[in-house]
Amino acid sequence: MPKPPQPNRVIRGDALAVMRKWPEACIDHCIADPPFNMSKKKGLGWAFSSHVTMQETWDQFESDDFFRFNVEWLREVCRVVKPNGNIIVFGTYHNIYQLGFILQSVLNRRILNSIVWYKPNAQPNITARMFTESTEQLIWAVNGTPSGQDKATGWTFNYWKAKEIGGDKQHRNLLRTKSDDLPTITIANPVAGKRERRRGSHPSQKPVKLVETLVSLFTKQRDLVLDPFAGTGALGQAAFRRGRHYLLIEKNPHYHSIAQKNVRYEKRNPTGALHRWAELKAQPLSEEKIEALDAPVPQADRLSLVLEVIQLVREDTNTRTTIGKRLSSDEKNDYTPRQGAYYADAAMVLGWIELRNGSFVPTERGETISDASGPSLRRRIWEDIKDSHFGFVADDLGVDLEAGMPDEKAFASKLGEWFGLAEDTAKRRVQTLRHWINDLKSGEIG
Repeated sequence: MPKPPQPNRVIRGDALAVMRKWPEACIDHCIADPPFNMSKKKGLGWAFSSHVTMQETWDQFESDDFFRFNVEWLREVCRVVKPNGNIIVFGTYHNIYQLGFILQSVLNRRILNSIVWYKPNAQPNITARMFTESTEQLIWAVNGTPSGQDKATGWTFNYWKAKEIGGDKQHRNLLRTKSDDLPTITIANPVAGKRERRRGSHPSQKPVKLVETLVSLFTKQRDLVLDPFAGTGALGQAAFRRGRHYLLIEKNPHYHSIAQKNVRYEKRNPTGALHRWAELKAQPLSEEKIEALDAPVPQADRLSLVLEVIQLVREDTNTRTTIGKRLSSDEKNDYTPRQGAYYADAAMVLGWIELRNGSFVPTERGETISDASGPSLRRRIWEDIKDSHFGFVADDLGVDLEAGMPDEKAFASKLGEWFGLAEDTAKRRVQTLRHWINDLKSGEIG
């Protein structure tokens, strides 16, 4: 009996060979950008230009071989994707009609929509014999039949998310940069620019923001999404940002290496981790919250002093320096004055204070915490810890912090992975979490 694939991996290998080792219905959805078969042996060039692109051997097939290849990989995708899972496929006129025919007539899958992605950076056509090809098309199919016993009925479409990013209108099947008067889905960064290409590029590279939009619309949190032709790994980056699991397959060793680098960068990049945190918590991030979360919970081991920061800020002690001085003036506080700033940061991370015009002020939540006591106070603190970096990592590991301190080594490893912390730093942060849990369980707080 084949085992389900381990999620969140960039696999080097042939897509068909890899998928054939997997059991049926082990993947939630597939978003694929397959070969278009548009490359030429001497390269794809333009009249009056020395610029040559698309000379890739992986994108060159004989006619019969290309049809056979598309039937085989799509059949495997339909086998490993769960019933009613979405199958989103990119293409141009070189392959999209063949792919649609295979899905609809050979594999009897239900096609729900075609989607058009407008590319503002399309290669020019100066032959004067045809239009400039400035779009790609996407087939949105669902893994089920149009009718009968296996009829597709329960596919995923996050309609309200689509309305949100489509200008709160009944949107069209267009993905583009500017919506103008058309209620289309707007892509903020429709081109894979220099920043996305700095770890390596691909001739048909998709911008991460485009793939992130597809992930947002057609999958749910913690779904497992497959890209059998990973290229530079945009799906892995997008899935990470949106709180989904991913599986990437890439045959070419050069692109496989780039995909690994890109996914690894996304995990270690604080912005990527914050995107994921916000998605999983369904909590919009203000600039102040991003500033707080950009530096994970500091080493502020005494939870009682973090609480004290709220009262200090209420009394107009509203900078890191003055908070540090006030806390260190208490002879019972066995730390150096510079650690006072860490306690201010911890209070900000927990959502109890925020920066406005360079000064700390209590938040509404902070006022509530400051006025609470007993079990009510402890309950609110638990909620806020679960909405912090610590809670995000606990969610990812599937542990309940209220049940007690989880495996510190595993927790520190995951904390360091998500937020780019050195091993020793991550361990010190987890010591802070241990102190907080002990303070809450011992009854010291409240």
